[in-house]
Amino acid sequence: MFKNAMIIVFLLALFPMQVNAATSKVIVEGSAGGFHYKMIKEDRTIFWEIGSKKHEKTFKQNSENKGYVESFREAVSEAEVHRFTLVASAGYFVFVGIIAWILYKKRSNIFWQLRLFIAFLACGAVYFAVTNYIEMQAALQDAGYYYGVLVVE
Repeated sequence: MFKNAMIIVFLLALFPMQVNAATSKVIVEGSAGGFHYKMIKEDRTIFWEIGSKKHEKTFKQNSENKGYVESFREAVSEAEVHRFTLVASAGYFVFVGIIAWILYKKRSNIFWQLRLFIAFLACGAVYFAVTNYIEMQAALQDAGYYYGVLVVE
């Protein structure tokens, strides 16, 4: 009897028991321009938390809203990237301005080619800042549209 019990315990130890605990895990999250999203996976079900500055909604992903949710996520992520590029462009413009100011103070007789080169660098920084601002605003408008569609559902 004791031998049989030991064999059963030994066999049970060889086969790991599967524990199906309900755990939730945040897979993806992001925010930009007042919009935010969080993708949560519980077992085999995907839940989304989306929100604006004042409102927030949690819902289960299904075939009807999958396209809208993905479009919302892409729009918010795109706005986040454009915001980063806008800040980098503005920082680059300040850097070029400081270099130009230092060169002007140190040597007032700078060659015209160097002045022209610095002006082109400054114009490039302004161009990238303006275009990224416009693209960020367009992405935020897209996010607002998809947010409105998802909240109404």
